[in-house]
Amino acid sequence: MTVLKRKGLFLFFMLLINSFFIGDMSYGMTKVACTDCHRERRFTTLFRESVHGNIGCTGCHEPIKSLDRHIRKKEGLRLISCGKCHGEIEKVYNNSFHYLYEDFRCYDCHYEIHGLKPQKEQIKIAIAKNCIRCHPNEEYAASGHGASVMKGNKDSATCSDCHGLHDTKAYHTSTDKYILEAREFYNKACKSCHSNYEMMRRNNLSPDTVKYYEETYHGKVQDLGYPTSVAGCADCHTTHNILPKEHPDSTINPKNLAKNCERCHPKIHPRFAEYKAHPDYRDRKKYPILYASFVFMVGLLLITFAFYWTHTLLWWRKVYWEKHRLEALGIKLETPLNHQEANQEIKRFSIQDRVMHVFLVISFFGLVITGFPIKYHNAPWAKVLIKAMGGAHNAGLYHRIAALILIALFLITLWRCIKFVFPNGFEKKNREGWKERLFGPDSLMPNKKDWQQFKAMVKWFFNKGDYPHFDRWTYWEKFDFLAVFWGMFIIGGSGITLWAPELASYIYPGWVFNIASIFHSEEALLAALFIFTVHFFNTHLIPTKFPMDPIIFTGRYKLEEMWKNRRLEYERLLKEGRIETLKVKHPSISLKIISSMFGHASLWLGLIFTLVLLWTFFFG
Repeated sequence: MTVLKRKGLFLFFMLLINSFFIGDMSYGMTKVACTDCHRERRFTTLFRESVHGNIGCTGCHEPIKSLDRHIRKKEGLRLISCGKCHGEIEKVYNNSFHYLYEDFRCYDCHYEIHGLKPQKEQIKIAIAKNCIRCHPNEEYAASGHGASVMKGNKDSATCSDCHGLHDTKAYHTSTDKYILEAREFYNKACKSCHSNYEMMRRNNLSPDTVKYYEETYHGKVQDLGYPTSVAGCADCHTTHNILPKEHPDSTINPKNLAKNCERCHPKIHPRFAEYKAHPDYRDRKKYPILYASFVFMVGLLLITFAFYWTHTLLWWRKVYWEKHRLEALGIKLETPLNHQEANQEIKRFSIQDRVMHVFLVISFFGLVITGFPIKYHNAPWAKVLIKAMGGAHNAGLYHRIAALILIALFLITLWRCIKFVFPNGFEKKNREGWKERLFGPDSLMPNKKDWQQFKAMVKWFFNKGDYPHFDRWTYWEKFDFLAVFWGMFIIGGSGITLWAPELASYIYPGWVFNIASIFHSEEALLAALFIFTVHFFNTHLIPTKFPMDPIIFTGRYKLEEMWKNRRLEYERLLKEGRIETLKVKHPSISLKIISSMFGHASLWLGLIFTLVLLWTFFFG
């Protein structure tokens, strides 16, 4: 007798006695238990003891319409979606990789569904064991995370901590989009644990690793929202083979590090790997050279601004109070020049000087606007500026273009300085008088007279003497000029190093890149704030010139101004009979309009950026 006939007879017998069973399948007027046919232990004992035992068979299976057709296997069991009870999980899971790309169902992971019991094993271990049924991964099992999980460490990351549980990500198939989303997701996953202070302390790991990483170029660009442009956590530490530095198979082991770096930085010298990926510049014991570099640059900033901001405030107070006193007394300072002479225009800067200065302004603002959003990546305005430039890649491109303009200006200026000192060449017979030219009145090289004029200026600040007389260049103008030279060696040299670190690694070790980052960043801050505060005051915002002195754009000023502000130059040129050769016509209306528009735009843009920088520095 066939199995089908035996089952049929059995059910017929059941109908005759019309007994009641605990099942939930109905046939005619009689209830028939599912377990009458499905007698396996997993459908009886195990199911009744499972977490789903209280909902019965029809909690997951729709009732059959025809028992006869079901027995003859012409009507199968139709599953009710798990979302009936687990609605929120279903919504998340329906957008996951497993569902969209692999068509996995709940029971593919929860495979012992009829005997499913409350989890007694540590959940992270259970998840790992479940995942490796489809994803056997020896690297993870041996890694710091995997090995630690299996030992019962509840803090260590299991599969779901990095990849998600029901929300395993389904990334876009296009390469750039995938890299963007995946790197951003996994970086957040890594940081969520490694920035947890208490968790890291419990596991004898540094709680500040994430903070130090975020202060590197890699971390700053990522924070701005452009992770595809730089290395993320998994790029250096890989995905599953995350081992301590001391382990010979670790990607960050000194023996393997150069090869690891080479994946993003091809053709590097092995010493490139000496770069510090998570440096703490304030740790004197662990990073003594980086600490010394950081202290030097911070000290340079403090000393420079302490001196020059004090100098500026004292100067402003003296000029403003002096101007107020003279106005109150009705006194107007007279000059020995008649009206026509006083208003005669005198040439101060050549066309080349003025054009170079315009390009300098453009280059400087270009560097500030493209560079400072990286330095202050946490500020809201930083993301706005980077986005306006089309992303971090474009910002870097514009930054390099502005840097090339500045380098070109520097080289032209250097050549002009050499020609000034050696106008007839470098032969011995032509070098006569070079010292006189180098330290003469037309030179920007400091001399003893500058020190005397500085002391006289300080006395004037405190009403202890008269305003000093100056020649062609003042001591603060010489400082501005020479600051470009030593500043260019610091900011330019470090910038070129960071521009081409692969080539630079053949000259010096990787930790120099860390020093270059410190120098480049802090020197940029020094240059920007100095220009926007001290230089702007000296040349534009001083009460006698406010709101702007157009001389650098028009290239000329009145003879009266020379007499008042550069008395020694006036007397020297008068004695040498050179005043007549410097007389020029009044600037045209078009030149004055263009100069005013460009000058005021630059001035106010610089002042606005100064306020933004200071606010970010002190309150951001």
